[in-house]
Formats: sequence, C-alpha cells, structure tokens
Amino acid sequence: MGETIGKVFLDTTYYPGQDLYSDGAIEDEMLAIARDCAPEEFNSVIRDRESWPILYHFSHIRENILSWLPFTGEEKVLEIGAGCGAVTGALCKKAKEVTSIDLSMKRSKINAYRHRDQENLKILVGNFQEIEKNLTEKYDYITLIGVFEYGEAYIQSETPYVDFLKIIATHLKPDGKIVLAIENRLGLKYWAGCTEDHFGTLFEGLEGYPRTSGVKTFTKKEFGKILKEAGDLKAAWYYPFPDYKFPMTIYSEEHLPSKGELNRTEYNFDRFRLELFQESPVYDTLLENDLYPQFANSFLLLIGKEQPQMQTVYAKFSNERDRRFAICTEICKKQGNEKQVKGDMENGKSQTGEDKNGLLVKKFPAEKEAESHIRKLEEIYEKLKVMYQPEGIGINYCHCTAQGAELEFLGGITLEEKLDTLLEAGKTEELEALLFSYIEKIRRIHEKEPFEKTEDFIRVFGDVNLEQTLKGTSVSNIDLVPANILLDGDRVSVIDYEWTFFFPVPSQFLVYRMIHYYMESDVKRGSLKSLNFYEKAGITVREQEIYAEMEENFQKYMLGTHTSMLSLYDRISPGKANALEFYEEQKQRASRELQIFWDAGRDFNEEDSVRYPFKNDEVSITLKLPEHTTRLRLDPGEFRTGIYIRKMRWGNGEEVKRRAEGYRFDKDIFYFGGEDPQLYIDEIPEGAGTLELEMELLNEQRTGQKFWEAYLEREKKLNVAAQDLIAREKKLNAAAQNLITREKQVHTVENSRIWKIYRAIKGI
Repeated sequence: MGETIGKVFLDTTYYPGQDLYSDGAIEDEMLAIARDCAPEEFNSVIRDRESWPILYHFSHIRENILSWLPFTGEEKVLEIGAGCGAVTGALCKKAKEVTSIDLSMKRSKINAYRHRDQENLKILVGNFQEIEKNLTEKYDYITLIGVFEYGEAYIQSETPYVDFLKIIATHLKPDGKIVLAIENRLGLKYWAGCTEDHFGTLFEGLEGYPRTSGVKTFTKKEFGKILKEAGDLKAAWYYPFPDYKFPMTIYSEEHLPSKGELNRTEYNFDRFRLELFQESPVYDTLLENDLYPQFANSFLLLIGKEQPQMQTVYAKFSNERDRRFAICTEICKKQGNEKQVKGDMENGKSQTGEDKNGLLVKKFPAEKEAESHIRKLEEIYEKLKVMYQPEGIGINYCHCTAQGAELEFLGGITLEEKLDTLLEAGKTEELEALLFSYIEKIRRIHEKEPFEKTEDFIRVFGDVNLEQTLKGTSVSNIDLVPANILLDGDRVSVIDYEWTFFFPVPSQFLVYRMIHYYMESDVKRGSLKSLNFYEKAGITVREQEIYAEMEENFQKYMLGTHTSMLSLYDRISPGKANALEFYEEQKQRASRELQIFWDAGRDFNEEDSVRYPFKNDEVSITLKLPEHTTRLRLDPGEFRTGIYIRKMRWGNGEEVKRRAEGYRFDKDIFYFGGEDPQLYIDEIPEGAGTLELEMELLNEQRTGQKFWEAYLEREKKLNVAAQDLIAREKKLNAAAQNLITREKQVHTVENSRIWKIYRAIKGI
C-alpha cells in the first residue's frame, strides 16, 4: 500500500487513516511550497513569507546538525520522526539507503515532494511502535532529531524514555550509532528568559515541568542515567550552538568554545522572550569554570553499544552565504597514516612532521559551486606566507585535496582573547598598545603601493568615494582581525585567510575592520568606545561612513541572493523585552514622588517645592498654599506615564482649572509620552486656601496603547475629512470648469454673425 512521488515511495501500510497531529492550514502552504518550488528556491520563499514555520521546516541550516557526520556512502539509515524532511536531504546525500518514519501523511508528502529526486529514500507513514515491530533491517545510523523528548507519546510504558532507547538499539548494527539531538533542560537561553521550546512558557523545563506533561527534556546527568538504564549505552557528546535547530557550530568534549566565541543569541524566532541578562559574558564565566557542557542550549549525542570513536571534534558551518562561498570547517583527529604540517617560523618554510596535538583542520565546500573558493586557499597561503614573514607573522600551512583543503591546527589563544584578558584586568593602556602594534603591522604589510580602484574592487566593495592618497597591495586579506590572529608564546600566526582578494584594497579599510570587529562583536567591549580608537588610527568620521558602506557591500557580495538568519530575525521574531530596563523603570516607579512647585514671585524653583511619595501608585494630599502663590506646577515623575485625577479642588470647594503638556482622554485622564510630565495651574482664586488632590498613576503600556489608538482614530477621521474636502474641491473645480466652458460658449455666440443680426432685429 502506498504511492510514489517522483522517485520516493510512501508506504502507507501502517497509516491509521488520519493525521493525529497537525499545525493546521500552514501545512497546506508548506505542501504547496514543497511541490512547486525547487530546493534552491526555499531561501527566497523564507525571505518573502516571513513565517516561523516556513523558516523552521525549510531552512537548509537545519541540515547542519547531520551534514558533518562521517559517511562512506554505503550506510543504511533509519530516520525516526522525519516530519517535513528538514534533515532528510542531508542523509540522502551521504547514505546508500534512507528509511524515514513519520506519523503524519501531510508531513510525509511534504518530505517526499521536496526530495522527489532522491532514489535512495523510502518513507513509512504511521506510528513508530507499530512500524518498528515489522522492521527487519539493521541500520548503521538511526536518527532522533527533535524526537526523543516525545518518548512518552511514542512508547506506552512506565519508563518510556529508557524503553525508547532500548527498542531503537535492537535495530542497530553491532557498530551502529543512534544520533540524538535534543534541548538541554538547563540550557542557558532558558535562564536568560527564552520560553521553553515545546510549551512556550517561562522556566517550565528549569522547574522540572510542574504544569505540563507529554514532553520532557533532560540535563546531562539525567541523560547519563537514561543511557545506563537502557543497556549501559555509551555516548560521544556534542554541543550544537546556538542550538540543534539552527546549528552554526558543533563543539565537543575535546574542543569546547573559547572565551568571546559564543555571541549569537537570536533564538526566539517563534515566541516573545524576556532578556534577563547578556548571555555572552555569562558563557565566558561558564567556560572559565568548566561548566559549559552543563548549560549548553542543546545536546547532540552519538550513542552506541560501544563507545563511539569520532574523528571530528569540531565543525563550523559558513553556509549562510551565496552558494559560491558556502563552506564547512572541521577540526579532526589525525588518523594513523596522516602527517601533520607545521610551519617553520625561522625560515618561512613548511616542513612535514608529527603534531603534538594530533589535530588537523579541514575545509569542505558545502555546495558544489564553492569548490573553486576552497581551491584558492592554497594559492592564498603561498602568497600571504611571503608577505607576512618580514613582520614575524606565520600562517597555518594549507594544501588542497580532492575533497577540499587541509590546514595545520595551531595551539594558543587569539589576539581577541588576549585583548579581552587585558580589558577584564582593567589594563586598557596595555590593550590599546597591543591592538595598535598589530595595526602598525597591517600598515607595514599593506601599504606598499598607491591604491587604485579596479573593476573587481567595485564588484565586491562598490563604487565608493575614496581618497586618492590611499595605499594597498595587490593581495589583500581583509579578515586580518583579532579573532583570526593566534598567539602561542612568541609565535604569531594567521589562522583564517579565506577572504583574501587578488586586487588592491585600502590598508585603512583593513585597519577599520581590525577595530570594528573587535569593538562591535561583544557588548562587554562597549566601555572602550570612549578611547576613540578610530580617531587614533587616523580614520575620520567620514571615512568610517565610507568603510561601513564598503563592509555592507562586501556582505551583500558574500550573501548574494541568500538571506541570512540574522537579517530575518527582526522580520520574523515577535521580539523581546529587556528585563533590566523594566526593572529600572519599576524601581523608579516604586520610589516615585509627586513634586509640586509654587510661584510666589520667583518663578518655579527647587526651593519653592514640596514632594509627596506615591504609595501603590496613588497619592492623596492637602497642600496649604504659601503666601503670594500665583500659580502651581505638578510634576508626577520623570518618565512616560498616564495619570488619573480623581479629585482636584480648592479649599473653598471650587474646581481647579488646569492644563497639561500631554494628551487628554477626558477631563481627568491624561497621557504623557515625554520623559517629564507636567500639569499647570495658572490661576488661583481668592480664598482658595488649600489644594486638595487625589491622583493615580496608570499603566504606561496600556495608557500609551490607548493613546495611539485614539491618535490613529483621529488621524483616520482627519484623513476621511481630508478626502471629503478633496472630493468637494473636485466637485467645485468641475462646476467652475463647467461655468467657464458655458461662458466661453456664450461669448462665442455673442460674437457670431447670427447673434449680431438677431440683436439688430430685436433692437437689443
């Protein structure tokens, strides 16, 4: 039983006849996309639709979670919970046979249509528990990507998660592996104010799911217990960042992040979030205390009956780009027959020898179109090696292979880390001196000849208005930034030179990027802005604008027609609320006072004023008017607010006449959109004696919203009135034109021969 879509067979033998879960109408839209659009068009669709479900199900970034795994091309893979096929394509590209299982017919069809050209894909539609009983194959890989947390729904038992793994393990080959990706219950993003991924509530997982059921995520310790109880299964632990859904980097126990490296925090594409603290410096603290694995946002486990031995310890994806530049970088353990290459700083040559760390860097094209981009690396290496040697700067050796490029792995810390260490120690003078020592190196390397704007330069950086006196070199590594300069004792090396161009680029632009990418890539460096590094480097404000334009044009060149996740964030995400700002506002509100000024001949001044604290956003006072008071001013605070005047009258019973620098909803309710709300009383009647006042502060957000609704309604009415006026003017103009036409007609008749004869006959 089943149907064929393209080359893909949908087996419906176990399909219950209806989909037991659905996201509704959006799935019909996704089915149409999968059916009518080619995979290379998905990014444009994501950009145009601006929809979280479409981003989530169709982004090629989802495949990063699996695309780095070592396949020989002979593997048989079982994909459990394939859904709409977000990662199925990555498996089809690398494995011999892929069998996907999903309960939903609609989602299985979406999967089939988007992968209709894959001959090695079969999709089984139905409940895993029913299908599993009839599986006869043994698999090299079984994948659970965002599936294991639903174990309670898949397996009906007292220990569903343990039993889920036990059952799956029976379908593995002896050396087979389970690939499991899941959120960490203690992920830092949840502490920082992101809602729990499955329920959309704050702190639900952190609190142990006290209010929900049906879905569970786990801590690292809890996972260890599950693995033990499932048959003493062994796991290699990996940590996708920012999370497993859209991983751009995969870390491992053997290669964890460096300080300052974790600065992507755009997680909340689907739901509004709080922003309780800046995550990047907290990550640094966790790393310093060896706690990162406990607080990583996601886990990626490679699970086997024996301890999995993995060659790759790190993977970084640079595939949010035009397909010509989409690459993947891996750090791998050397195999027995491999030699590691090590640079010889004394003579500028490279020699083959064993590397003490036993690691190797590999770069691969993520798309076929990027092959030439990778092949250029060896030529770049040869040219930069010669250029950098006089400044005592080495470069990690590179040679190209049939698969991509291999580079030596170098130890040490980046210049960026070194600068941050000085910043944290308060040694800003040393920081500045160190940074500018490298700025001077850049200038000595890249100021060899007068800069000339070439066609290639314009193609990449735009036809910007540059000075005629700038200098450059025929080979330009624009990525000579602190994060790409490695310090290891006395050895200095450049470790990433992908963006090197064989045409002149102004050296000042390289200096600009050196400063810019250090200063702007982490909020903790904001304190350095007062030191005016750009000015000290001889870069004027106007030049900063020009170089910013060049950088923008370069980013457009690199992206091509691709739209990055970061640029989609503001268009798709519902946003976030900064808790610190809210706290400061509420703190100010809690200590808020009503200040009343009186003018007794000296205008309004602090000496002639009195303060009354608000209690629970209310104040009730009776003010005895000082002698000779002619007017009053009431200041209810120093931030936006709404106020309700419950009572305002003189001691003689007369109502107080007042005016406000704000929007009046009615006689007693005002909204102040500025930071210094004020009420004025310009006349004080004879015998007033006292001012009796009861005032309430209103919720600023609700009052502000009410104001904007009123404002928009007024604008709407004004527009209607304006349109009515325009229509009337058109009618008047038409009548006037008609009158003019008739007058012309009369004038024509009056001047005619017949009219003259008629007048002569009638004696007119």
